[in-house]
Amino acid sequence: RRSEALRIPDDFDFSAISGLSAEITQKLVAVSPTTFGQASRIEGITPAAMSTLVSHLKRQAAAARVGRSA
Repeated sequence: RRSEALRIPDDFDFSAISGLSAEITQKLVAVSPTTFGQASRIEGITPAAMSTLVSHLKRQAAAARVGRSA
């Protein structure tokens, strides 16, 4: 639930996420969801793909926080 509102940056590159199938990457690029919750409701998106996506988003957010504090 907490991840439902997790924002996806406008310039997010879904194709840069290793571990997503080409089909899922195409769906994410086509829809361009703005939140994790919206991405999770795209037809054909698997729980494994959502786990990979949330992990990548959280790593990216943590890296951005570290970059801002440096």
